Amino acid sequence: MRPSRLHLVEAVLLGAGVFAVHAAGACRTIYVGDSGELVAAVHLLGIPHPSGYPLYVLLGKLWTLLLPVGSVAFRMSLFSAAAGAAACAVLHWTARQAGRGRVAAATSALLLAFAPSFWAEANVQRVYTLNALCLALVTAATFEWHRTRRGSLLVLAFFLCGLGAANHTFMAVAAVALAAFAVFDDRALLREWRLAIRAAGAFALGLLPYAYLPLRSRMDPPLDWGDPETLDRFLAVVTRRDFWGRAWIESPRDLLPIAADYALSLGAELLWVGTALAVVGAVVGWKRRGPVLFPLLVMAANVAAMALHGSRTDIFTWHRYYIPSYLMAAVLAGWGTEALVARLPRVARAAPVLVPLALLLSGWRENDRSRYRIADDFSRALLATIPPGAHLIADDDNILFVLIYLHLAEGVRPDVDLILQGVGEAHLPPLRFDPDHDPLFLTHHPNWSVAGLDIVPVGLAFRAMRAGSPVPAPPALRRTLAGEDDPRVPRDYLTQNLIGHFHYMLGSTAEARDWPEAEREFSRAAAASPENDVLFYNLGLIYRREGLLDESLAFFQRSQAINPRHIASLSRSRASDRVAEVEAERDRLAAIEKTFPGPSAPPSGPEAARWHLQMAAWLEGRGEALAASGHRLRALTLSAGGREAASR
Repeated sequence: MRPSRLHLVEAVLLGAGVFAVHAAGACRTIYVGDSGELVAAVHLLGIPHPSGYPLYVLLGKLWTLLLPVGSVAFRMSLFSAAAGAAACAVLHWTARQAGRGRVAAATSALLLAFAPSFWAEANVQRVYTLNALCLALVTAATFEWHRTRRGSLLVLAFFLCGLGAANHTFMAVAAVALAAFAVFDDRALLREWRLAIRAAGAFALGLLPYAYLPLRSRMDPPLDWGDPETLDRFLAVVTRRDFWGRAWIESPRDLLPIAADYALSLGAELLWVGTALAVVGAVVGWKRRGPVLFPLLVMAANVAAMALHGSRTDIFTWHRYYIPSYLMAAVLAGWGTEALVARLPRVARAAPVLVPLALLLSGWRENDRSRYRIADDFSRALLATIPPGAHLIADDDNILFVLIYLHLAEGVRPDVDLILQGVGEAHLPPLRFDPDHDPLFLTHHPNWSVAGLDIVPVGLAFRAMRAGSPVPAPPALRRTLAGEDDPRVPRDYLTQNLIGHFHYMLGSTAEARDWPEAEREFSRAAAASPENDVLFYNLGLIYRREGLLDESLAFFQRSQAINPRHIASLSRSRASDRVAEVEAERDRLAAIEKTFPGPSAPPSGPEAARWHLQMAAWLEGRGEALAASGHRLRALTLSAGGREAASR
């Protein structure tokens, strides 16, 4: 068998094995985050959030038609697994074509396959493994051009960059890195203007799937983010214009923590042994005049793009945006492995493969999403509480996108008017409703107030009610989501936030009628979502409103510790401002409470509740109703049977 054909067979076999692993843990239901909206766009041939991802939508639609197995969500999980496995197969083939041995090629490909962030995207419904496949193909074409100097291969690499950019805009950044590498590697290219024109034309041709956006938008699909029918709106979607304001960076000083986090992530994703192999590979490849500059330029472009564009969570919480870097580091690790194998005794030459195998063994539990139902269960429970014909204003990607999928793709509760408030600058008609006969629900408390209306938490949603109307009894709901307490179900940051929101809503619903129950749910919310600055900020507001200033201060301080900058909201509020306000109010009340004629501190044991009630009555007599409320709630919490005595 010819070497190139043998290399192809080896790559296919490795890709099949990787696909088997990723598919075994594939998410059967819809996942959190962008997944719901992306899968709905695939199913409806709609337009998801910027940059529109037309290549993902079109290929995904074709995939779901060719693979009629299970739900659309499950099929798209398998699509991610297939794209990820193909990316690993291409890396293996590229390494073999470049002269690397089987151990080095397998180590390189499997380091990517089982890198935590890559694996986490390879069995859910998102765009990142397709982006990795595009980058792997570009790398293969670039390395072949470096080896053969055939101009058609360089043109092909630029075409693949353009095509990849129709899935994820990072590939346009990769094209810049490719151009810089090509010129550095062969200065004669500066005089070959015909080749430059062909390469630019090929890149533009690869962008052709973007024509789908205005063409499909004119058909008014149910999901039409940004309505990109005019040139201005089209460019706004493609360039993600409305997302740049979320950038975390505020000054050049912020580059240091970003770079430090990036460097540490390499050790976590490839293990430090794999990272060391990548460093060795870069040095060895450079000395041997290999094309190592291309991976290094892509990595530099990756971190630079994230530093300029990424939000706090984009940069520091999840590292899926750095998958291009992990792919390139895996490529470099192949060179490092080859150099190491040459120095090992024959009996130990397969040892480097143990590094990705360690990632496989340690990562399976965190990436087995075959039992995952949390996002689906939350949204079905929410929809089940909405009466027929009601309006539901949905916001927040983590909740809105799953509702979009269930409502538009699976046809759950078609009788509910789902208002997609969070879908870009959606052109929504004026909403008119009668709060007595035309119920309006909201997934989140709105940032508006209307005279004569109260916004009341009812179960997992808020309801707009006529002011003064009796609050309806909350719907019967389970106290846990499916899989919430199952240690076999992984809970990433977004899933933790969803579980936290579930308990936050249960606590908010119970707040006005059963404070001990509300406090239990708020505690569960905080425990479930320990890194959610917005949740802790909102808990601080609730406890402050109830007069529980010590607890309020602790929540605001936790929010500030997670995120010292403004929280993600239109008001751009900072927890540090609330900390200062609560501390000042607490100090003011402490000075007043020192004049209390009774004991200066609550006694221990059962008398503590009585002391808080006495303090509450005394404070109320001095016009401190809010502080009095806080002491009554403390008494209510402490007293085993004092709910009636401490009734609010």
